[in-house]
Amino acid sequence: MLELKNITHQFHKDEPVLQQVSLQVAEGEFVAVIGRSGAGKTTLLKLFNGMVTPQQGTVWIDGKCLSHCSGKKLRQIQQKIAVIYQDFCLVPQSTALENVLHGALFRNPFWRVMTGCFSEQDQKNAKTALAKVGLVEKADALVSTLSGGEKQRVAIARALLQQARIILADEPVASLDPMAAEQVLSLLKTLQQENKLTVVMNSHNTVQAVQYADRIIGLKQGVMVKDAPVSAWDETSFADVYGGAQ
Repeated sequence: MLELKNITHQFHKDEPVLQQVSLQVAEGEFVAVIGRSGAGKTTLLKLFNGMVTPQQGTVWIDGKCLSHCSGKKLRQIQQKIAVIYQDFCLVPQSTALENVLHGALFRNPFWRVMTGCFSEQDQKNAKTALAKVGLVEKADALVSTLSGGEKQRVAIARALLQQARIILADEPVASLDPMAAEQVLSLLKTLQQENKLTVVMNSHNTVQAVQYADRIIGLKQGVMVKDAPVSAWDETSFADVYGGAQ
């Protein structure tokens, strides 16, 4: 389970990014976080994987407080977490297979990481991950030659090889055309259900949030306006998040 307890964080004085935010995400849940740009969505995800340390409050992953973890303990927690970015965060001049293999870095000795010499089993598992996202035929293609939707599927395959139990998706389809976006989100939802993964996804698209998430959290100026199952959201709820000054 993921949990934030009384989180307040700011990057500039008198401009809090998040204000007294408390929430829980259950194992196997798909949660969408919505809000305007600058509402605090990306900071929330960074708190969950330890990239940002809150100025007030605590972050908990599977019963462990991140502020009490460092070094090896923190890396063990982070190994469970994969991040999928809007800009893919792939190496363009490496192949799809090589990019997926980066998901095995956590559990390999240092010399393999430095030389890129992965085991036969890792290679096999990487191809299996590519097959699960429908890209095994593109294993040897340079990432720079792939479409945006294919790049995001490579990123998802990398998360599968990592054996991550938690996926943090930061506007994962914002740069894709509608058809590619639907394909990527449908794939993510299917894999989440089949593997009982926990997914927290930031999105500006309320239609996608309703279609794919189990629950929606609305942020406005760093304040959590609403946290409820999809069925409890209506036009008034969305207007509370997006309406008025920001």
